[in-house]
Amino acid sequence: MARRGRPLATDRTDAILAATGELFEEVGFDQLTVQDIAQRAGVGLATLYRRWPTKHALLIDALRRRQEENTLELHGDPRQVLRTLFDAVADSTMGEQGEFLPGLVSAIRADDELAEALRGGIIDPLRVVIRRNLEALLGPNHPQIDLLVDLVPGVCVFRALSPGDTGDAEHVVGSMMALIETLAADRPR
Repeated sequence: MARRGRPLATDRTDAILAATGELFEEVGFDQLTVQDIAQRAGVGLATLYRRWPTKHALLIDALRRRQEENTLELHGDPRQVLRTLFDAVADSTMGEQGEFLPGLVSAIRADDELAEALRGGIIDPLRVVIRRNLEALLGPNHPQIDLLVDLVPGVCVFRALSPGDTGDAEHVVGSMMALIETLAADRPR
């Protein structure tokens, strides 16, 4: 079916998707509002709703765009790359920003398309970079590589979903880095 009216301006679409991604990272899913997205992108609500009928649809497209543009190509010392990634995961889940996780978990349980967009736009690219750097330190055939890839994100999410004090993010990351150092030192040469 052909669209009626004037064509959608791609520069507005880009600004809206960028604003959605930024706000999602800043405030999380529950606090993310279409009004705030429109304001951040410098567009009216009508412009937004012509492109996406719901917040879910908009977030799905923003996560898909992130997947297409994902530049999680951190390079350098694998220890430093892992520390940077783990710190970012811990800060975004165990810190003040982690309050958005329960709402997001609820939303992805009810929306397979949103879950897939989150997986493809954030989770899978993160796992790839963690794996690459762990393999550089421990070797590609390390027997616990799959477990280690998910260890820090898994612990951080678990703690973020636990009521009350989530614990010390720096301690979680430090403990994981110490474990990796121990495993790397035990690696047969």
